[in-house]
Amino acid sequence: MTSAPGLAFANLTLMLDLPQLPAIFFVNVRNNFQVLMNEIKLNTMDSEEIFYPHNRINLQNARVNKMGRTRKYSNNGNWLFGTPF
Repeated sequence: MTSAPGLAFANLTLMLDLPQLPAIFFVNVRNNFQVLMNEIKLNTMDSEEIFYPHNRINLQNARVNKMGRTRKYSNNGNWLFGTPF
């Protein structure tokens, strides 16, 4: 029969879970590397290609709006509210 200190040691061992630490570390390094590569890719592109640089899902430019549709008033300089891009 195990005693209370033995159960505490078993709980501590399960909580630390040392064999998984290299896997957790590798996933963090890989995610940081992907973020770095995305930032390098964003900085090498032209500034008008991405309207909101942190919105990587809905990319906008002079031709496409944030809904993914072509802009209606992108070539009309006399529009009431100015150029929408």
